[in-house]
Amino acid sequence: MLNITEKADELYSSYKIQELYDYLHEHKEVLNDEIQWRLARVTHDRAKHEKDKHKRHNSMLEAFSYAEKALQLNSNSPHCHRWYGALLHFTTEGIGLKNKIHTAYKVREHFDKALELDPEDAISLHSIGYWCFVFAERPWYQRKIASALFEALPETTYDEALEWFLKAEKIKENFMCTNILMIGKTYMRLHNKEKAVEFLQKTLEFKIMTPDDEQSHKEAEEMLKHLGHGHLLKSCLHVDAS
Repeated sequence: MLNITEKADELYSSYKIQELYDYLHEHKEVLNDEIQWRLARVTHDRAKHEKDKHKRHNSMLEAFSYAEKALQLNSNSPHCHRWYGALLHFTTEGIGLKNKIHTAYKVREHFDKALELDPEDAISLHSIGYWCFVFAERPWYQRKIASALFEALPETTYDEALEWFLKAEKIKENFMCTNILMIGKTYMRLHNKEKAVEFLQKTLEFKIMTPDDEQSHKEAEEMLKHLGHGHLLKSCLHVDAS
């Protein structure tokens, strides 16, 4: 299995997503968690390039099936818990608000477990921060409806989200364009314009390699223009995010 995962990691480091997907797909029946979670990851990344919403959703469900198998094979792997949690919400389409809320709690449980198994995992720290940001963002009326009909939405704050994002950055600086963007967005929500501009500008210093990088750049550019800092926009510069 080592040779398979070594080649997979080499292809992933070069972001050869289609080639990596084709390679790992040949081994999809192998009952090895190291192969399965990598297959979940590359299928997820491949789905991000899909323009058709229906096809993209189906690819995310395919990715979840690999993450589910990986977790069944090894419940002590932080990677398996992280990818299971990251892909779990794609299974909630059409199941209703009550189940979506319940699933949100399950997502957090898997992120927490991943971090428990690997406290130095920057991506798990980011994932928890993003989870907090999403629920801090919910309008008050959604909270009221949810708590009245089913169960309360998770109680989180922008301060809590920021803490997780900054922890991730401290563990591994410049590891993900999206994490830098989210720090900037969270500072915006906390009305700290100076820090927001600093991190939004830093977002633009990443070389675009993935659809998420591209989206992060677009958001950062729009936010800087809105803040009246359009003159600060820079062309992409390479930052080592390995």
